[in-house]
Amino acid sequence: MRIDQILDLERRRLLISAALTAHARRRLAKRLPAGELLDLAVRLKEDAGPVERGYRLRFEPAYPGVTAGPQSIGSTRRLLLACSVRDRDGSPLGVVFTTLIAGRPPQVSVAPPGAAIPGDWRPLRDFH
Repeated sequence: MRIDQILDLERRRLLISAALTAHARRRLAKRLPAGELLDLAVRLKEDAGPVERGYRLRFEPAYPGVTAGPQSIGSTRRLLLACSVRDRDGSPLGVVFTTLIAGRPPQVSVAPPGAAIPGDWRPLRDFH
């Protein structure tokens, strides 16, 4: 891969991360309530279409993806979700990780395409 291709791919991952973070913060809140993180994740899934269409992306599985389920961290709860993202022609762009922690703003990052999603993670519907 040429350096300009590598930089373009990194630029696209940063753009996707920023767009999905803005989407999550608009949809959920600047700081997540202490309520049910799974319900908040479902709300993200319901409204991801405009980001997917606007940036010509394809999420596999559908954004925000699969999870190991809510986890307790100290006195708070965390939910980490992941899905792969490709452009419309099928080229892999990366792996989207969405982190929901009660009392904090939602965070989204996009790792390089080779990042692994644990095989035992399941869809949100398996936790309801």
